[in-house]
Amino acid sequence: MRVIRFSSDSNALKLQPDSFDDLYLLARIISPRDIVEARSFRRFQNSEGEKGEQREVFLSISVEKVELDRSGERLRLTGKIIAGKPEELIRLNSYHTLNIGAGDMITIIKEEWRDYLLKRIKEAVQDTKKVKLGAIALDDEKATIANIRGYGIEVVGEIYSHLSKRMNEKDYEKARKEYFDEIIKLIKGMRAETVLIAGPGFTREDLKHYIESMRIDTGRRLLFVPASDAERSGIREALQNPEVAKYFEHEQVKREFHLMNLFMQALQLGNAYFGLEEVKASLESYTAGVVLVNDDLLNDESVQSVLDVADRNKVRIEIFNASDEAGMQLASFKGIASISKNAITEEDL
Repeated sequence: MRVIRFSSDSNALKLQPDSFDDLYLLARIISPRDIVEARSFRRFQNSEGEKGEQREVFLSISVEKVELDRSGERLRLTGKIIAGKPEELIRLNSYHTLNIGAGDMITIIKEEWRDYLLKRIKEAVQDTKKVKLGAIALDDEKATIANIRGYGIEVVGEIYSHLSKRMNEKDYEKARKEYFDEIIKLIKGMRAETVLIAGPGFTREDLKHYIESMRIDTGRRLLFVPASDAERSGIREALQNPEVAKYFEHEQVKREFHLMNLFMQALQLGNAYFGLEEVKASLESYTAGVVLVNDDLLNDESVQSVLDVADRNKVRIEIFNASDEAGMQLASFKGIASISKNAITEEDL
């Protein structure tokens, strides 16, 4: 997520989602009656009344319906047009659907931006900057080194093997060992806890065998997956591998399960609460140390009221993905819960 501009006077937040995760977050944050501005296309009738060509327009709509198209990885926002340009092509109060994808600019205008929503967007911006995964695509000629960030692949360098089939066996093995050692040194220096190693042919498996046979501790979790080449395109291909997708899902869910476990332990000792009334009471008595809430409740006015109390009391708010297993577990506790201050530590969070 990239925030372009925020105007506190008009409560207009202009941003650019960089991934499907960002679109998912916006689907939870945008509410009916919000105004959304973005570029779109509309088809207009010509002078003979026949459907003409599609024209690019800039529209402001008052949102009535929010949908997330998972298969097409698009955010669909439907509502009445309240303004637009060019004016001669705009029919006010007619309905239109904005299809927002990663990379599209969008402006969201709310009557009031709650602090916890702005905080959630700020976290998404920071998450974009973080190195989520290290990546190396290699073959017997070169290795491409990259960081996987929220906005995509950041290639940081290349190294070459200097291997040649004209070498004798001894020189070839020496050059290959130096090539692998250089790659391993880079892996050890990466900021990510997990490194994706991809590539075609036998080189990827030879590196894996070398690390295992030499009992080398890289200090990183290594994911070895196939790819067609040792270029940026090879890394992009490897990121589509089901094993890599499972890794990202695991990392996202792991924290939510950790918090749910803390909640369940505290509940047994009478140090946790669930449901709107109980959570609100724990906040008003300054007992609550953290609030857990499912993201599909963020547009509920009663939930917003409780979260406003948490915000004013500077109580941490943890937003769960309602579609994940931990979110489903939280849903069985009415989708919102709190843990007492005396049942958690900073290390727990």
